[in-house]
Amino acid sequence: MRYRRGWIAIALLALLSPLGLLAVGVAWGEWDIGTIHEKIGFRPRGMERAVQKTPEAPMPDYEVPGMPEGGVGSSIGLVLSALIGAGLTAGSALLIARLTRHGKIS
Repeated sequence: MRYRRGWIAIALLALLSPLGLLAVGVAWGEWDIGTIHEKIGFRPRGMERAVQKTPEAPMPDYEVPGMPEGGVGSSIGLVLSALIGAGLTAGSALLIARLTRHGKIS
């Protein structure tokens, strides 16, 4: 396999993602509109409109539906989110590379 080391590195990083649960507070950039208001002192109008139009996430807060919240359930959700995100990103990149290589997109 041509990219074996890269896939192994991605899998290791995905498996390490639950270490973030040990951190205090919330992850940078994963703030709701209320937290942003606390940090900067106002609610940006564009963000408020975007929040109202945003569909529900398939795995809100990285929780797997049916799994207990916190502990192992959170760890499984984080690893699944990391693997799904990496897979979708890699798949999209491969699709774009394949389409551009064969001259279908210029």
